[in-house]
Amino acid sequence: MPILHAPIRVLGCGSPLMGDDGVGLKIIEALKKTELERLEGLDIVDAGVCGLDLLNLLDGARKVIIVDAVLTGSRKGSVHRIEGGDLITGTEPHTLVSVHDLTITDVLRIGEQVQSLPEIVVIGIEIGELATELSQELSPEVLNAVDDAIKLIREEISELI
Repeated sequence: MPILHAPIRVLGCGSPLMGDDGVGLKIIEALKKTELERLEGLDIVDAGVCGLDLLNLLDGARKVIIVDAVLTGSRKGSVHRIEGGDLITGTEPHTLVSVHDLTITDVLRIGEQVQSLPEIVVIGIEIGELATELSQELSPEVLNAVDDAIKLIREEISELI
């Protein structure tokens, strides 16, 4: 598929059972209720806690926007735009959250070695701390960040569609 016709893909990552870590999935759920769901050339995907399977979701896209929880020490609920290349090179100090063994940073570094990667942007929502108990609820601060994250995603998409 020619790169100009390749889709833009928005991937929501996280666990719906680990409280604020599920914010990426919440954003995907919200995006699917908008007009963006019907846009040709845009894939909106619940990627869950995919680990290395994330590499399959990068394949064939011209741009991938990954939405996930981050731990940065910033105010809980703050929203960050992070270049994928900065994560790969280690120039980005943000810590992406994973409830499994591999973070998105780990997967991108592996992916760079085994395949051609599209342009990648991460929209990270600060969660403050990892959940220690099972919960499907997001904290009010993180829930309030959903609209800001969607605004950033719309800006990323509007440049290309």
